[in-house]
Amino acid sequence: MKAVLEAAVTLLTVLVAVLMAVIIAIRIGIRRRYKLERRYRPGAELGIAEYLAGLPRVPEAGGRSERAVLLAVALEALGDLRGSERERLAELIDRLGYTAEAMAGLRARRRARRRQSAAILAAVAPASATHALTAALDDTDPIVRTACARTLAEVGGADAATAAIIAVAKRDIRAVPGAVAAVVLALGIAQPSALAPLIGADAPPEVRSIAIEVAGRLRLSEHAKLLRACLREQDEIAAGAASGLGMIGDVRSVDALMDLAGDDRRALPARAAAVAALGSIGAAPAVPLLDSLLGADWPLMAAAVRALCRLGDPGTAALRSAAASSRPEASAMAEAALEP
Repeated sequence: MKAVLEAAVTLLTVLVAVLMAVIIAIRIGIRRRYKLERRYRPGAELGIAEYLAGLPRVPEAGGRSERAVLLAVALEALGDLRGSERERLAELIDRLGYTAEAMAGLRARRRARRRQSAAILAAVAPASATHALTAALDDTDPIVRTACARTLAEVGGADAATAAIIAVAKRDIRAVPGAVAAVVLALGIAQPSALAPLIGADAPPEVRSIAIEVAGRLRLSEHAKLLRACLREQDEIAAGAASGLGMIGDVRSVDALMDLAGDDRRALPARAAAVAALGSIGAAPAVPLLDSLLGADWPLMAAAVRALCRLGDPGTAALRSAAASSRPEASAMAEAALEP
């Protein structure tokens, strides 16, 4: 027993020593980076500012550390710029060789290097990197894959690249949902038609929910038919589709939305989303249905009152009738809605 305790103490001592060495090394590294930043950053900031101001001199960086600081400053500035100034700075980053280095870095063995390279290309989004980005969609790291997929979605490309982007979104939705959401949003903005495979029933439900929300918030009416089909599916998908149709203002979905809103077998969130959509669309034929829901559970009642407020004179008449009714909750809510 004594020998075991001594061995345990020895092992613990070694572990503490190793931990202390690691902490010291980290602190040394941090102090070194801080000194390099303090030394090179002012010159890098001045050089980039002068370049953006139109001076002919191109910022220079000799050593590896100086180049790293210049790149960091350039990427920070890139995030704050728009229009021609952003394009000019992106061209400078490419001209100084950083884009080529990042494309090569996507093939590095170290995951951290590949992630950093993907982040640099995502910030610059150069069309010249399309081939390297497409190849990186097969990377073993989901963060690298999704970063490259988002950049490709933004710059556009061949149909094969779009298909690969969609495959990444489906594959990585559970591993990195936030990154996949960024990919889907980029597709919705740059290539709206590419959302169709992510809305369809073959896609995982998690990515479908994101694609449905993106289609609605971007008012992509070309996907209204797909969203109408989603109203018959599980409640979570149906709720998102109903909200999207309301934002699009799809009048063809009124009957289907009324069916969903009036179906007491469906979950309250899905029915409430359908009610809200009817109000957003301005569906006057839905007034009798909405009036009948003023005696329903609170979420439906509240949604119905808000929807009736948006349906002009017929909706106002229904609210006045509810305000005079003997149903206390409905009466109070309707009176509040009628107040100027």
